[in-house]
Amino acid sequence: MLIGVKHLSKSVGAKNLFKDISFTIAAGEKIALIGRNGYGKTTLLKILSGEDHNFLGQVESKKGLRITLTKQEHIHEAEQSALDYILKSVPHFHNYKKIMDDYEQGRNTNLNQYLKILEYCTENRHFNIESAIESTLLDFNLSSESILGPLSKLSGGQKRYVEMTRMMFSKSDLLLVDEPTNHMDYQGKKRFISWMKAVPQTVVVVTHDRDVLRNVTRIIELKEHKIDIFKGNYDSYISQNANQTLTSVKLYSDQLNRLKEAKKKVDWGLKMRAKSKAWKIRYDHWLRDYEKIKAATVKPSFWIDQDSVEALDKKVVDSYHKFKQKNIKISTPTGDKGGSQLIRIKNLALGYDEPVFSNLDFSVGAADRVFIKGKNGAGKSTLVRTLMSLSKKATPQALQIEGEITLSEDLRIGEYEQEISKKYLSLPLQEAIFRSYQEKKLPIDLQKVRKLLAQYLFDPILDGNQTIMNLSGGQKARFQLIKMFIGEPNLLILDEPTNHLDLPSIEELENALSAFKGSILFISHDTYFIKRMSGKIVKI
Repeated sequence: MLIGVKHLSKSVGAKNLFKDISFTIAAGEKIALIGRNGYGKTTLLKILSGEDHNFLGQVESKKGLRITLTKQEHIHEAEQSALDYILKSVPHFHNYKKIMDDYEQGRNTNLNQYLKILEYCTENRHFNIESAIESTLLDFNLSSESILGPLSKLSGGQKRYVEMTRMMFSKSDLLLVDEPTNHMDYQGKKRFISWMKAVPQTVVVVTHDRDVLRNVTRIIELKEHKIDIFKGNYDSYISQNANQTLTSVKLYSDQLNRLKEAKKKVDWGLKMRAKSKAWKIRYDHWLRDYEKIKAATVKPSFWIDQDSVEALDKKVVDSYHKFKQKNIKISTPTGDKGGSQLIRIKNLALGYDEPVFSNLDFSVGAADRVFIKGKNGAGKSTLVRTLMSLSKKATPQALQIEGEITLSEDLRIGEYEQEISKKYLSLPLQEAIFRSYQEKKLPIDLQKVRKLLAQYLFDPILDGNQTIMNLSGGQKARFQLIKMFIGEPNLLILDEPTNHLDLPSIEELENALSAFKGSILFISHDTYFIKRMSGKIVKI
């Protein structure tokens, strides 16, 4: 056993994340940690890593256990180079290098210490580790300039490759990986999955990427302040979860019936108790029974994947839909589809000093589904940003080196960005929604904002006053969804829309997009999502 968690409880302010949970982590396991957004998955990783000490309960770890936790954001490391950032996670690298330099420069005369460190560095290949790190990053298609430049200049996908490389060179026993495939291209994701399966260390990964979930050995789900543990991968989880949920639905339905019958007795006893002492005794007994049943009747968290639901008996399905967990409610616009051709791109070359891509040729018609496929750095996001700038009558950052881009006058775009624009980050969520409506010159009032917040599973008061930068990844994603549908768009441009969303929310998004009457241009590396959207493929 590497780590044993006993009776762990954690609260953030007035919100309970989990209460009295216990589990163990063994050597060599590949564990996925899943759960609804805001249920404390990243917080649990921080507790396991030792970064967060503010909790109740015990976390016991094997003596000498080395743990590395990935980072979602690099605010404090923004000006570090990717190489320096990774080297800081290599055990003893900087400390031993300084001791050896001091000895060789005559500032330290401890020969025994020098020889021991020399032996360690030789065994662990410290003398060529910098070139080994650079070589690995080059394999991930990062340029030499990117590797030595500040992290702030890297794309979301490039930062994921930096984190993956940091894991590789950390020599840790336990790797805690938070949303590793967000922003990765299909080749990078394939490589991550192969690496995760082959690496001898234990990996605990927070993810809702169904491709990754199919390659783990155990799934721990945070749900209603507790945990459920499922042996096997995503397919096993789906089967076990469906059976477990149906049992819970029946149990909860039976409890509600018992509660209803107990309430009838209490109501009847209330009318009769004044008639005699015997009725008073009966009433008191029935009331105690009712209170006991009521206390035990707590609605569990219900969710079954859509494919499993479709295979169930109608009566069972009706029961499930009656009690299932509340999900985001996406209201898709029902306005016009726009003209027959919303976008026409002919022989296009975009770039900066030189072309990022060339000879691109495709169109987006009414109700089209267009999947833009390509590796990180191929120019997918450059294309999207250029289309967005032109739709706003602004000058794009990229140069149109060759070819034509024609946009319909009827075009109204709703955009889901890979990363939220900096202009929103310091704003409270409520204010960011106001700003988004004002930018499109559309009316909005406080009542409508709060209705939208509730519709997307935010607390209108508590969450509405949180700044965007302090929201969880999933909450930021839900803000993006609100913003995307403002102004009844007839074309949605989606850049990795399933990043950060939990499984029920991904399913809700897929259903809403399937019902959307307009056109969709999307970038994604989620094979499940791509299959659901279908449509034509444009490869860059």
